[in-house]
Amino acid sequence: MKNAKDFAAQVGVIVRDYLARQLATLDERLAALEARPAPQRGEPGERGAPGVDGVNGRDGAPGVDGARGLDGVNGRDGAPGERGAPGERGQDGLPGDDGRNGERGADGLNGRDGMHGRDGAAGRDGKDGADGFGFDDLSVDYDGERTLTLRFVRGERVKEFPIVLPVPLDRGVWRQGDTHARGDGVTHGGSWWIAQRDTQAKPGEGDDWRLATKKGRDGRDGERGEKGDAGIPGRNGRDLANLGADGSKWA
Repeated sequence: MKNAKDFAAQVGVIVRDYLARQLATLDERLAALEARPAPQRGEPGERGAPGVDGVNGRDGAPGVDGARGLDGVNGRDGAPGERGAPGERGQDGLPGDDGRNGERGADGLNGRDGMHGRDGAAGRDGKDGADGFGFDDLSVDYDGERTLTLRFVRGERVKEFPIVLPVPLDRGVWRQGDTHARGDGVTHGGSWWIAQRDTQAKPGEGDDWRLATKKGRDGRDGERGEKGDAGIPGRNGRDLANLGADGSKWA
């Protein structure tokens, strides 16, 4: 064989001749089988010996690219490189604005205590204070209505403390123009009212008065009583007929 092309041509002739012989034999066998009556299906025969391996086929077209594989582990850092040459000096920067005030510094340590000053001169003795009031100086006055007055008297010194008690006092029937103090009670319209503050207002108009007792409904007329006994006979009256201007009777 001079080269692979000649070898492939010879192999092709051998394969072609082999297949022709096999097919011819197969045609003869098929014709004989067709001429024979159809036999009953027999038991499977034994497996024949493996045939001769065929010639390898030509390489197929390149396949489609597969999916991207997982990223590999990062490699180790390389060794530091050599130091480079110094760079050229840069240009000077432009003048900047004044800087901001810095943060406040920490408080300083406390200073040492100062020296004690000298004692001052003694003051002069003060005057004796006046004696305070006691229970023996107390009296209580009552005005007969709602005011109690606590009065302390010692010599020319007098202290008074009035206490006004908001107790209700009956002032009778309300009259236009009267001034009433808080706690005064008056009768008006058949009801009884108590003043809530000093006022001249009419009860029932506004909130200066509070209704204490409301007028009740008129009762039904009672039954007619029995006729009473006859009274004592009166004296005979004077005959006023024919009386003169001076009271004398004329005929």
